[in-house]
Amino acid sequence: MVLRVALVAVYLGYVYASVIAFLAGVPVFRLTAPEGYTAVWAVLLGLAAILSAIGSITDRWQQLEKWASLGLASMMGAYVGGLNGVGFVEGDLDRQFIGAIAFIAFILPAVRFVYLAAQSGKRKHARG
Repeated sequence: MVLRVALVAVYLGYVYASVIAFLAGVPVFRLTAPEGYTAVWAVLLGLAAILSAIGSITDRWQQLEKWASLGLASMMGAYVGGLNGVGFVEGDLDRQFIGAIAFIAFILPAVRFVYLAAQSGKRKHARG
């Protein structure tokens, strides 16, 4: 139960981040992405986070969490890539530091997806 509460809380943190990104924008995307990308990114981040939170509530919905966490990891991967790419090119240690923090935030949904995918594979082999 504690794990489920923790997962939901973390996923809701991503929802909060998506709302802030939608309202305030994401500076690195102004440098690296086409006009309008930030709003789409923020909406997809929020949607993936909401679906991940819902999916993490019970074992029956883990398929939803698995695919939503992949989407969440993909959105965070774009952010990490943009931050670190610009940071390395410009030699900007501040951006690289923020990129490192963002990478930590990327790890949870990525690892959760891999874990759930591995569990799905084990269940398929156990039935077959």
